Amino acid sequence: MEQARTPPSIHSSGSLSTGSAQSARQPGSSLRRLRVAVWLSFVLLAALNIGAAVSLIRYDRESALQRTESELQSLARVLEEHVARSFGETENAVAEIATLLAAQNGTDALGERELRALLSQRADRLPEVEYLFVEREDGSLAARSGDPQPPDEVQSISAARPTLPQHLKEDFEIGSPTRSSVSGQWIIPITRQVFDASGKYLGTVGAAISHAYFDGVYRDLQLAASDTILILHAAHAITLIHHPPVDGQIGRSVGDSPAISATSESHSKVVVGTPNGEAPERIVAYRRLTDRPLIVGTSRSVEDALADFHEHRLRIAGGAAVTLTLLGALALLLHRDARRRNEERQALAELNATLEERVQSRTAELEQSNRELLSFSYSVSHDLRAPLRAINGFAHALDEDYGERLDDTGRNYLARMQKASLRMGDLIDELLKLASVSHHPLRIEQTDVSAIAREILDELASHSHDRIVHSHVDSGLYADADATLIRKALENLIGNAWKFTRDSHPGLIQVGGRAHGDENLFYVTDNGVGFDMEHAARLFQPFQQLHKREGFEGSGIGLASVRRIVERHGGSVWAESAPGAGTTMFFTLPRSPAMVRRPRERQTR
Repeated sequence: MEQARTPPSIHSSGSLSTGSAQSARQPGSSLRRLRVAVWLSFVLLAALNIGAAVSLIRYDRESALQRTESELQSLARVLEEHVARSFGETENAVAEIATLLAAQNGTDALGERELRALLSQRADRLPEVEYLFVEREDGSLAARSGDPQPPDEVQSISAARPTLPQHLKEDFEIGSPTRSSVSGQWIIPITRQVFDASGKYLGTVGAAISHAYFDGVYRDLQLAASDTILILHAAHAITLIHHPPVDGQIGRSVGDSPAISATSESHSKVVVGTPNGEAPERIVAYRRLTDRPLIVGTSRSVEDALADFHEHRLRIAGGAAVTLTLLGALALLLHRDARRRNEERQALAELNATLEERVQSRTAELEQSNRELLSFSYSVSHDLRAPLRAINGFAHALDEDYGERLDDTGRNYLARMQKASLRMGDLIDELLKLASVSHHPLRIEQTDVSAIAREILDELASHSHDRIVHSHVDSGLYADADATLIRKALENLIGNAWKFTRDSHPGLIQVGGRAHGDENLFYVTDNGVGFDMEHAARLFQPFQQLHKREGFEGSGIGLASVRRIVERHGGSVWAESAPGAGTTMFFTLPRSPAMVRRPRERQTR
């Protein structure tokens, strides 16, 4: 049995009891120190609580503003793509018509009806355009989309549409917003002048982009009530589109806007202020289009951005107040509890005065019990061997003197009695070996597992010349362990593999290992008879034999010893098998020597 260790508290119990007595003799000073500590802690925690609440409120406000800025920037990116696509589609249609007019050398070559049909056809594909128009070189209106045309003329114009050169997609002029003469709604004109190959001015092609289209699209975005969307003309410094629609804002000069004054390299910008000098303060996110003199802006009032923050601020303030109240109540309870704690400390000092004596008494009793158990195990072994020798001796004498008088059944009984007495002796020896495993002091050193395994296999082979067994041991298997106990464990594992490969021709036995997390994993595998994993729970219990009926002899102590050896080293052992498919026995040992030396320290104390 392992020797019990004296608890560490024993060595300091004398000083503890002395210090407790001194503390008990000074209840007043101890109480005063406790009160001061309690109230100083309360003041410190209150200050930390208030500071944390203020910091959290500030952080929450900054987070709300940053979240709003991020939302507005995301919205501005979406609007930038929409504006670029809408103006791009319109510019492409205007460029196509300009290319056709340049190829036809003016508006007169097409005819008014064909030209009107062409404009109507293109305008039908552009939901953002109210109408397309063409002006002659003298400024008069040549044609405008919207008038009905015969279908055959529209098809002939569409079939004659030329391919648009890349250089004709440039030099567009985006005009100031104005009222449409057709619908009376706000429109934005986009025009392009047409020249022939010699550079002669042939006229102007243009489109009227409808404000109503953009208002409908932006209304579907379901923005907050105070959110606004702006489309600014960077070159003219005016507002082209304002959503929600406000007539006073459309066409208004925005020369002092940060978006206009920013450099052209600044693609995006977020500002907080009062646009146009009007309250309330707003957060505005601008994005400048890369290929057009347009700026998209989205804005939201700071008050709306902080709407949730105000509610959170009240919750934080309320939580801080509750915390302060609880801290005050706790400080008061601790203050009142001081005298009771002092009384308990005095009682503890009196109890500790007798603790060492009681622990020493219990330790002595445990040591005596361990010695008695050890002595009992050897006494039992000695006392059991005497009657076993007598039984075996008398059975042998009976067989020699009266064997001829016994019939076959009697001689069989006599032989079985002799065999049983011998087996009883073997079991006693195995029990003593198991007991020696538990009492053997651990001596940790670097152990060559490969060398031990090869020695065991060579010894088994020298005693079984008639067996054909192919064995393999991995090189470089080392462990920080007790070499004697590891040898005993391997003798049991390899011996079982040798025994249970009796009917395998040839027998295969392999000893290997590898790293396994913080441990080293070792295994012994064979191609023997195997066993059903349903019985694996009985495998490491003493006197449990799974193959006794198949004629495999054994005491059932070997694997129990293996488990005890491995567990004393701080490892674990298990098996994997299947009937007729062989068995693999695994066991692990800690890789760090400190992990396996702790059991040895317990043994030597």
